[in-house]
This record gives sequence, structure tokens and C-alpha cells, in this order.
Amino acid sequence: MKVFISSVIAGMEDHRAAAREAAESLGYTMIAAEDFRASPSSPQQVCLKGVRDADVVVLLLAARYGTPQRSGLSPTHEEYREARGSKPVLVFVQTDATPEPGEGTFIDEVSGWEGGQYREPFDTPESLRKAVTGALHRWEVNQQAGPVNEEELRTRAATLLPQRTTYSPGSPLLHVVVASAPAQRVVRPGALDDSALQREMEREAVYGDRPVFDHSRGVQATVSGATLAIGQRNAEIALDEQGSIRVSRPARDAGGPFGVGIASLIEEDVRERVGDAIHYAGWLLERIDPTHRLSRVAVVCRLDGVGYLPWRTRAEVAASPNRANMNLSGRESANSPPVILPRASLLMDGARQAEDIAVYLRREARR
Repeated sequence: MKVFISSVIAGMEDHRAAAREAAESLGYTMIAAEDFRASPSSPQQVCLKGVRDADVVVLLLAARYGTPQRSGLSPTHEEYREARGSKPVLVFVQTDATPEPGEGTFIDEVSGWEGGQYREPFDTPESLRKAVTGALHRWEVNQQAGPVNEEELRTRAATLLPQRTTYSPGSPLLHVVVASAPAQRVVRPGALDDSALQREMEREAVYGDRPVFDHSRGVQATVSGATLAIGQRNAEIALDEQGSIRVSRPARDAGGPFGVGIASLIEEDVRERVGDAIHYAGWLLERIDPTHRLSRVAVVCRLDGVGYLPWRTRAEVAASPNRANMNLSGRESANSPPVILPRASLLMDGARQAEDIAVYLRREARR
């Protein structure tokens, strides 16, 4: 295992040495700027390559932000941005330091993205050494289910989409699947029958900050094999023992957003509903796997019943509610390709992921 240490260097020499000692005591190989030899590449390029070569990044945040590069970010900030979407970042924040304005903003960004995962305080180099040792050990334990097979994960996500769905003309169904990895059982069979889990899933689906169910309809729970499903008419949430989740719901409200005009697929509505489903999946994973044994996810989406519905924006509908270019392809479904993400993205970066998925669905629906 290779560990990259990311921090400012000046003033943090003893802390970096403590982090190195922690990693090497566990048998890891350390990647640090101090060890880089002369290279025709710039220091920035060498350090970012070190991030890409590492299995995990140890990020030390204290008082100094560092000198902004051409990007406007400090080298440490650039290293964090390079790592956060592709590998674990273990965050350690010095408690007895007063951050510079840039460092304070950086800490806020990291805190928002990580959501508290793998974030620990430190003051002295010795306390940091203990914290890094413990965090690396916990991370290693969480990986013992096996490495993430990304191809298997993509395939599993795609197969979790419903094979056949029933929908009414003009009422397309949106399916968002979040498959989790490393592949392992995180929900015991008896837990799927737990009425407390079922009630919490229903409450979040109906009354959460980003509901995915209609509050005016009842909800029923059923368990079949290794899958728990809670549902209402034309909507369902499915959870299996491996922590994979499917959220299915109508892609548009009957009558359209204004109650009049040509029935259409509204881009903003689709995007928001995808985002709500991703957020729900993130919430549910926190409920069933609070220790984060599942570290990666694959997200895939299908829109069934696109039929002859035009795809329009809210502004286009408002400007011309009764006129639209009809979709004459007659295709039944639009799909987004499976995308592999760190689990934290579900709660911290769901809006951007939903925006990308909506673009794929739009292209497919209009093709």
C-alpha cells in the first residue's frame, strides 16, 4: 500500500515525520515531496502524479495555506482536489492552530466533502502519529472485504435496473440504481424484516429534506428473497443485503408543472428527481453501513416511457406551453452509463452527478 502525505512543508516538518513513522510502522510505503528527486517535470506535476500513484492520501491541515499556484489553489489544495474523486482521503486538522483565510476556506471545503469521515484532530506530532496509525488501520480493516472490481460493479448496477416496467402513456418512470462495493453482505437477512428500518426508510422517503415519495399516498413494505422494497403506486425503493439501492418514481407530475400545455419531460424536474434519489441512497447507506465498509458506488439511471414526449426546459414550457417539437423516435427508454464514484459523492456531490446524468438522458431521449 502506498500513502501520499499532503500538507505544507515549512513549519510542519515534525508532523510530516510523525505521519511517515505511523504509515511505515504499518508496513506502508510513503510517498512524500521530500523524497522526490530532480525531474524535468514541474514540482506540481510530480506531486500530482504522486497522488495518482497512491492508494490513500493523508491530508494535514493546520494554519498556513501555502502559495497559490496558477490555478489559484495552493499545492496542498490541488493535491486534495486530485485525490478526492478517486481515492480515500484521511483528514487531520490541527486544533491549536489559527488558520489563514485561505486555509480556513480549504478546511470548510474538506469538511463538507468528507462529511466527518476519517477526520480527526491533532495538536502535537505524537498525537498525530497515533491518529494516523489508528485511521490507517481502520481504513485497512474496512478494505478487507476485498478490492473493488469496477467492471463487476458496473455490471451489477446495470442488472439491478428493472427488466420490465409498466407505465401509463405520458407518465415515464425514472429508475436510479446505486450499487455498492466492495461486494459483501452489510445487511443481515433478519434486518430486512426490521420494522424500525422500514419506518425510517418510509419517513425519509416521504418527509425527509428531499422526499422521493408522494406524501398523500400510503406506503407498503415487502421482503422478497434478499431484497426489501417499500413502495406506493408507481414508486418503489429497493434495498438488498449488499447495500445496493434502487429508487423508482415518476419522472413528471401528471398535468405538467403548470397544469396545462403539452405533456413534456422537463429537464430541471428530471435532474432534481435524479438528485433526490442519489441523496436518498446516500442517506440509506449511512443508516445501514455507518462504519463505511462500502467505500465505492456505481450510479446508473434509466428513464422508461420517453415515447413521443418532447424534452424541454421550464423556460421553454413557460414561453410556449402549447407548442413543442415532438419526439418522433418512438423509443421507450433513455439510459445513462454506469459511473464509479467514491461513496461520499452521494451526499456531497449529488447535484453535479445528477446534472451529468440528466445530460445523458436528454441526449438519449432526443436521439
